[in-house]
Amino acid sequence: MKSAAKSVKTDTTSSNIWLKRIASVIGFIYSIYICVLAYRSVFYDVIITKPVMFCIYLSLISAGATALMIFSRHQLLTRLASFILLPALLPIVFMCLGAWGMIIPLALCAIIMFFANGSNEGTKTLLGTIYVLLYILTALAYFIFTSYLASPAIKKTVETGASPSGLYRYEVIATTDSSNGSTTVLLEPNDKDIVRNSVTYKSKGYDRTLCVKRPLTDVKIEWKEDDLYINGERWFTPSQAEDGKWFEKNLFSSIIG
Repeated sequence: MKSAAKSVKTDTTSSNIWLKRIASVIGFIYSIYICVLAYRSVFYDVIITKPVMFCIYLSLISAGATALMIFSRHQLLTRLASFILLPALLPIVFMCLGAWGMIIPLALCAIIMFFANGSNEGTKTLLGTIYVLLYILTALAYFIFTSYLASPAIKKTVETGASPSGLYRYEVIATTDSSNGSTTVLLEPNDKDIVRNSVTYKSKGYDRTLCVKRPLTDVKIEWKEDDLYINGERWFTPSQAEDGKWFEKNLFSSIIG
């Protein structure tokens, strides 16, 4: 009887260990997903088309991941995932500031798991201090950039459109500044976006300035097949873009938006 009971207990323990390992793997996959969101928040414009649906989606997967990681909190992968979440969340917080339906579910999961994971208190104290300093310094840099280094010119998108084939899109930007303003026509590929049911990640860094007209004036945009005409004059052809490698990604412009 004792041998049978011991065997059952051993099987149960072994089963629990494997369940915790599987849960820790799922938790780690969740942390990778947050890293992907962080990447997209930096190199794409995050346009939440259905805020309620997106918030519910993130809340459900974050709640599920939190439960699984608490269950497997002493597993190495879970502890690693818990320490990845807070720094991975940093670009999401500052690049998507104001999208609270996106930020709050992710932040709650990251904070809960930082304190609930099975690491020792010394490690949590050290990393917690580093993360707090990281957030403070990033917030300070963000404030300085937006308050003092940003251009005083006011830019407004007044017209957008796509080519008949859907491969290219343009944007007309009216800029109001101290020198009578200007009108800028930008062109970029229209096939780099990532479209989901409730959110669209609009690509950045591929745009090319076709023309800048001063002072601020109206422009007439026309497409003839995929050739773009501005005020009756041809400014773009697809072969021109291919030969000149127009649409190579500019990492700096994609980061600063």
